[in-house]
Amino acid sequence: MEQVKFEIVHQDERIKGKTTREKVKNTFTEELFLGICSPIGSMKDEVIASLTEILEKTYGYTVEVLKLSDYIDKYKINAFQPVGGSTEEYSKLMYKIDEGNAIRKHYNNNSVLVELAIRDIYNNRVHEATKGDGGELPKAEDFTSRRRCFIFNSIKNKEELLLLRQIYTDNFYQFSIFSPQHEREQNLLNKNLSQKEIRNIIDVDEYDNNINGQNVRGTFTEGDFFLRVSTKNSDKLNDKIQRYLHLIFESSIVTPTSEETAMYAAKSASGNSACLSRQVGAAITSKKGNLISTGWNDVPKFGGNLYREGDKVDFRCNQTGICSNDEQKDSLVQSIIELINVDSDLNNIFFDDEGLVDIKKINKFANQLRNSKIKDLIEFSRSVHAEMHAIISGSQLSGEKMINGKLFSTTYPCHNCARHIIVAGIKEVYYIEPYKKSLGITLHDDAITEDENSKDKVRILIFDGVAPRKYLNFFTNFTERKSNGKKVSRDFTTIKPKVAKSLQALSTLETQAIHSLKECGLINE
Repeated sequence: MEQVKFEIVHQDERIKGKTTREKVKNTFTEELFLGICSPIGSMKDEVIASLTEILEKTYGYTVEVLKLSDYIDKYKINAFQPVGGSTEEYSKLMYKIDEGNAIRKHYNNNSVLVELAIRDIYNNRVHEATKGDGGELPKAEDFTSRRRCFIFNSIKNKEELLLLRQIYTDNFYQFSIFSPQHEREQNLLNKNLSQKEIRNIIDVDEYDNNINGQNVRGTFTEGDFFLRVSTKNSDKLNDKIQRYLHLIFESSIVTPTSEETAMYAAKSASGNSACLSRQVGAAITSKKGNLISTGWNDVPKFGGNLYREGDKVDFRCNQTGICSNDEQKDSLVQSIIELINVDSDLNNIFFDDEGLVDIKKINKFANQLRNSKIKDLIEFSRSVHAEMHAIISGSQLSGEKMINGKLFSTTYPCHNCARHIIVAGIKEVYYIEPYKKSLGITLHDDAITEDENSKDKVRILIFDGVAPRKYLNFFTNFTERKSNGKKVSRDFTTIKPKVAKSLQALSTLETQAIHSLKECGLINE
């Protein structure tokens, strides 16, 4: 057998030639890419201004805001037409929404506006690399890192968000911004919109029920940072932004708040659920912020608690393959149709012109019933809800500690859970994902509110803090915190983001967005 020879590399030679790991690390870019997602009327401009000021003054960045709606004006399909009987500002806002939908539909590309912004970033990168001489396109290794931050204002659907994460990976962060409903309405009222117009545009902006429409509601929940911003807490905005930037750069030692820890526990608990409809997790903390219990939605078992992975007997819905709630709702629809069908005064709605039963009419009516309020029924589920599970577990373990405590749920509580939350003595609820089916406020407005300033009701509020999906990334330190027994100080003007990717990889991926624009026919350069 041939003897393997090992070459000893001296320390000075390794420094001179650099190790492969060091060479790769030197390609990492300082560039940051931030996405803004917020319901219409929220205080996003204030957040963008704060981000810009701190990044420029504290971290030495040049910030460029890419307003995606500007691309709607540039690549519009239809000319502006005022909405009859509506205010001018409402017409302009609806035009932007409708025209954005039209562009996405025309080019069969739901991320087209973000792709146009990415093209501008790439073209700017090329311009700087070639010093504007218009020569050959530079190779990926010719690009140099820039202390530059690009803010995408604002992201409206999941396809846009997913593309940004695929291209910019760990260099991209989404800020999900939320302002209270009454403040959002007031901000729109200040633009001279009527109350009816405000209600309509808020609904359309949140979720436009068409394949090329906006889905702010679904995109918002995928944020990396959540910011609840109102006129009453705006004085704390800069501190919040600075804290989040410390986490991005690891420029200071930052530990999680009790709220962030609790929501992470709730999100972790949701992973236990085998529910066919959705995974929900909940966590309860005491008045002092100590974790009392967690819960998730799943089927209860004899002897207490829920079925778990590894149980010898498992009767969860994922084992039977049937959602009992959907099954019972379908049964309800069929029973209504049968009652109508046997009633001679009503069953003519199912007859055709010749007096025969028309199956198409029955099926159409059945689908209309399924899409009525019947679809919102939740009481036929075999699962215990996450919030109820957490409350029951907490009462068994900690009893009175739940009183005046807080509940953290990955999803807005349904009306069934709401009444249990009230009776348990919990005073605050925090959630990430909305749940439009909930009638909690409607049925219990005497005891529940979404007003964060209320003192005499259970407050249900959108979560504010680091998203659970980023908890371990941000709160696990990557660099040494001390040297020679002393805390290491950081130079904010040269520090790189805590987690970064190779600039060579980013520039290559950016060209894929340009290829996509060419393929859909939007550009021919």
